[in-house]
Amino acid sequence: MLITLFATHYENKLMVASRRWRSLVCFLRKEGVEIYIVTPGIENKEYVGEFGETILIFKAKTAKKNAPNNSKIKAKKVIPSPFPYLDISIATWLRVLRDAKVTTACANSDVLISTYGPAGPMLAGLWQAKKHKKPWVLDLRDSFQTPVPFTSKALLKLNLTIEKFITRKAALRLTVGTVLADHLAVKYKQEFEPIYNGWLESDVVDIEVNQEIDRFFLYAGSIYEHQLNALKIFLSGLLIQNSYILRIRLVRDYSGRLDEWLVSNGFNDIVEVYPAMPVEELAVEMRSSVAVVVLEELEPNSWQKGTVTGKLFSLLVSGVPGIVISHPDVELYSLALMGNGWFCAEDKYSAEEAVKSVMKYDRNDLNNNLEIFKKYQFSFQAKKLIKLCEKALNERN
Repeated sequence: MLITLFATHYENKLMVASRRWRSLVCFLRKEGVEIYIVTPGIENKEYVGEFGETILIFKAKTAKKNAPNNSKIKAKKVIPSPFPYLDISIATWLRVLRDAKVTTACANSDVLISTYGPAGPMLAGLWQAKKHKKPWVLDLRDSFQTPVPFTSKALLKLNLTIEKFITRKAALRLTVGTVLADHLAVKYKQEFEPIYNGWLESDVVDIEVNQEIDRFFLYAGSIYEHQLNALKIFLSGLLIQNSYILRIRLVRDYSGRLDEWLVSNGFNDIVEVYPAMPVEELAVEMRSSVAVVVLEELEPNSWQKGTVTGKLFSLLVSGVPGIVISHPDVELYSLALMGNGWFCAEDKYSAEEAVKSVMKYDRNDLNNNLEIFKKYQFSFQAKKLIKLCEKALNERN
């Protein structure tokens, strides 16, 4: 089988969105699948990736020479689009339609796969699939309709109509978990299949015998506006422990106000914010932390209940204990409860209890999580994806 994948995030290994498909590609290649990756970059080029996949880079922006290497990521607030299936990325991805190498790859492929979001790779894949009469697979990591600052019923109805049209064009629809798959199936009247953001053998942290534990909890990732309430609950629970802090390895502050928020809530003395770091270095930091922290939605709407953050399984099998702050109806909450050494909380009291519990937990029991979450490995998910693509291909023929 030959697959062409359209994805905005693939090359940047620090991004969770790139981890999903880089890991799937690794195991798809081990199963003998040939793969072309179409993704934007700063110059047009083609090369063979680390798994033997062919990566086609199309120029999407002008490289900034002598750009300053800031140690701290500047705040960047997310501005939702009133039309989630249309955004500025489409202008970038229009270049793909004129790329001869991409056209050849699509013509020779058995299946085309698009990721969403943003919208650019989704629509580029759809247009190429229609042009070459190939089965099109849509990987919908999030619901189209994320929270937006309007309540226009007419606009919401228009969006839903167009979203149903787009999803109906796909021969196969994927998403990140069972709860979200069920929600999307009801919303769009089309079947969705869960392909989880799984885990790799390399996610297991090498814990040394009698490892000395430092006095910090660790959160690594971006901070979004909706996570601030969960962060407040965790930090309120942490306050009962003298001289313990939360260390944040910040990829990006999408809330646009993390520094000010910490000061205004009186948490600046128990939080240290540092820039992101490579996975190998982060593993060293994880093993000396008390626990890792996962922050999610406390007041979820229907689609947010299907949240399974991309780093969840890699943390669950890491060998490091953890705390999840989220509403109990969110899927990641129930998944985390399956693991040894993982504790969940949704308010200040339960956060205090989670902090107490994780601090006295015996880490020797954490190895059992490898067996508990065995079926969520990326190797299992890749095999499932192949079967689904073969089914879509057979139905097409």
